Amino acid sequence: GKEIPGQASLVFDLVLLDLHNPKDGIAIENQQVPESCERRSQTGDFLRYHYNGTLLDGTLFDSSYSRNCTFDTYVGKGDVIAGMDKGLLGVCTGEKRRIIIPPHLGYGEEGRGKIPGSAVLVFDIHVVDFHNPSDTVSITVDYKPSNCTILSKKGDYLKYHYNASLLDGTLLDSTHSLGKTYNVVLGYGQVVVGMDMGLQDMCVGERRTVVIPPHLGYGEDGVEGEVPGSAVLVFNIELLELVSGLPEGYMFVWNGEVSPNLFEEIDQNRDGEVLLEEFSEYIQAQVDSGKGKLAPGFDFEKIVKNMFTNQDRDGNGKVTAEEFKLKDQEVKEEHDEL
Repeated sequence: GKEIPGQASLVFDLVLLDLHNPKDGIAIENQQVPESCERRSQTGDFLRYHYNGTLLDGTLFDSSYSRNCTFDTYVGKGDVIAGMDKGLLGVCTGEKRRIIIPPHLGYGEEGRGKIPGSAVLVFDIHVVDFHNPSDTVSITVDYKPSNCTILSKKGDYLKYHYNASLLDGTLLDSTHSLGKTYNVVLGYGQVVVGMDMGLQDMCVGERRTVVIPPHLGYGEDGVEGEVPGSAVLVFNIELLELVSGLPEGYMFVWNGEVSPNLFEEIDQNRDGEVLLEEFSEYIQAQVDSGKGKLAPGFDFEKIVKNMFTNQDRDGNGKVTAEEFKLKDQEVKEEHDEL
């Protein structure tokens, strides 16, 4: 044509960007594998990882580090390009590896965004953590006292210290730094489900490590500014105090025999009606004297108001002798009806 004359010798200066064969699979180069690797990722696991994505000549096209946010995905299910799906199998938490992906297992002949068509991709990844949706809480006892007969159960009031971290060791929170214990009533949803499970059957002085998958922790959303979404949590716990709770369904129990004239004792002005103030004063007196016990760890006023409301069956703010019944009487009546 007009640009190249006939019989011309041509000179091409070439730069080889990359090459691949349609038969190529992915190539994996292990850069750093932790010494301790109790488990490797498999199909169906949910993985959180950081990555730098480059072309073979080193041109950066994407990075999770620049967004300060991990890339989170299920592996082996086709949620990412085929080459990455394969490259994320068999990794350990904390592992760093390089995954080289030919275009037919990447973005093909068309490419995408900053990725040219038919490009070979290089991903340097760092696995932050992974879990399986079927995972439950993992409990490791680090120390157990020789005298360990009283074990925590639902309704017990517990005081404990903890260090909370991610699987990579990043510290999230610690009661030691606050200088006070964390206090909960076990089994009443005052902590995440995984912690409620992890504190069961524990004795005072015991130390344990509790690993909580996100579906039993803070889920996909996490806690803004504190816990990343879909994070596996590690709690190092030491139980310092245990106050035994009441039987399930009870907020107050008697430590001795119940007075046969209980309503009359509560109705101090003998008008045949008990108001919330009278009821509250009476319960407080029984607790102070040791004759009765309230469920530990709950607000006194809320418990008493709840007890009073349960007795005030017509909701008029007053309890009469006909309305007043003890817990075991209510249970017996329910059985009689059945």
